[in-house]
Amino acid sequence: MKYWPALDGLRAVAVLAVMLFHAQFPPLQGGFLGVDIFFVLSGFLITAQLLQELRDSGRIRWTGFFVRRLVRLQPALLLLLFAYAGAWSVGWVPGSASAALRDIGVVLLGIAHWARAFGWHSPDYLGHAWSLGIEEQFYLLWAVTLAALGSWCARPWRLCLLAVVGAIASVLWMQWLQAAGANPSRLYNGLDTRAMALLWGCALAGGLQTLRPELLRTGGPSDTLGKNRCGSALESALSHIAWAALLALIAAMIVSQWKHPMMFRWGYFTAAFITAVLLAALVQAPASICSHILGSKPLVAVGKISYGLYLWHYPLYRIAEYKHKEWEVTFAFAMCAATALTLCIAWGSYFFVERPLRSRLRMRS
Repeated sequence: MKYWPALDGLRAVAVLAVMLFHAQFPPLQGGFLGVDIFFVLSGFLITAQLLQELRDSGRIRWTGFFVRRLVRLQPALLLLLFAYAGAWSVGWVPGSASAALRDIGVVLLGIAHWARAFGWHSPDYLGHAWSLGIEEQFYLLWAVTLAALGSWCARPWRLCLLAVVGAIASVLWMQWLQAAGANPSRLYNGLDTRAMALLWGCALAGGLQTLRPELLRTGGPSDTLGKNRCGSALESALSHIAWAALLALIAAMIVSQWKHPMMFRWGYFTAAFITAVLLAALVQAPASICSHILGSKPLVAVGKISYGLYLWHYPLYRIAEYKHKEWEVTFAFAMCAATALTLCIAWGSYFFVERPLRSRLRMRS
């Protein structure tokens, strides 16, 4: 499938927002919305890939799909869990051995989101793994749904409609749970309530595969919508839409509070929808100024290692917060050091673990 550098740049924006939020950077109190951007991106890219495979070969190779997901996510995660066990053994992570083992088990089983939602045994230093659990379970259910629908989903507009209905149902369910007295942790961490962001990405993939399938293929138009006046006008409009959506997301990251009641009524739903609008504009107008800025080399470089940055930053930040007084350094210095270490580890994870394994998988397929 086609590669858009701007989407890697958007990944960079998302992961940097999350990192600043977890570093307790006051001007970005809504940086948690970076996770929602990741969800929409993931839903779009995975579904577009599946629809392209269905269009080209007439079927989806589910074994290959799940192997790709495992290779993409699990090796780097296992590396983190080994390091987490080591950090506990030297006293950098508090708690008993049984608690540390439970944390690791909850993450490996992909149920950290439910553990946080219902307060079963919420991982502390690995609490950020809730989003990985949501993605893993969502794609299992999404695959079962597509397999059950069979030839019905051969027409992408049907899949688009199904995803839109699912996203609306998810936010309405969130609103009902909120009215029934569910606590913010239940609303924020549940797969049923957060699936809306992934489903908006799925809907976008179905819509583009229906209206402009050539955009999703390698070798399709990449630099312009056309030299005629209509094409130029549309590209200009898409460029303005991209800027408006990006600025709206940045503004939301500045002012939003994750537990505010309005976030559960319409906030998360709206943020996911705006992200889908931004993706649609970037994909259809890759030559726009907004696409070029997001596709700049520094942002793309950060975007490529964004998975490693997401995995490693949170436990390192928690260790820095826990130990900085013992180490006799300021909180700000400890966070800066943790950020530098996160960048180094994420870079090593990408170049020595993630990329080699993906390359080997592509050679075998």
